[in-house]
Amino acid sequence: MFKGMFEHQLDDKNRLRIPSKFKKELVGESGEKSYSFFRGMNRCICVMADDQLDETVAAISDDAISESSQAATMFFSSIFSAEEDAQGRVVLPPILKRIAGIKKDIITIGRGNRLEIWAAERYYEYIEGVDFDAELKKLGI
Repeated sequence: MFKGMFEHQLDDKNRLRIPSKFKKELVGESGEKSYSFFRGMNRCICVMADDQLDETVAAISDDAISESSQAATMFFSSIFSAEEDAQGRVVLPPILKRIAGIKKDIITIGRGNRLEIWAAERYYEYIEGVDFDAELKKLGI
């Protein structure tokens, strides 16, 4: 389960390192690192281990895909496999970087079965003014 938050930056070649705390959970059943990026809600980028993503995709019914063809088109067309270099860095897909409004500063947060990568300024705008106590109550905490 992913939890926590990290502030970091893209390098000059639009590469990032998934924080090591998170990276160890991005492995498949075979024990190999295998994960993908896709467009998330609220203009963030989601990261999920490929095995988990495959389960998520398999759980989407054919009826749901056909009834919501725009959502299905946007979701499936936004999935990109991550390819790390020898130093463990990965390039963010340019289309997802643009959608998320990422320039340099990013926030990576754990969100249960997935990670979310946000443009730092967008993340802080999203949570600004939120009544944290009321939101915790909604979660039953």
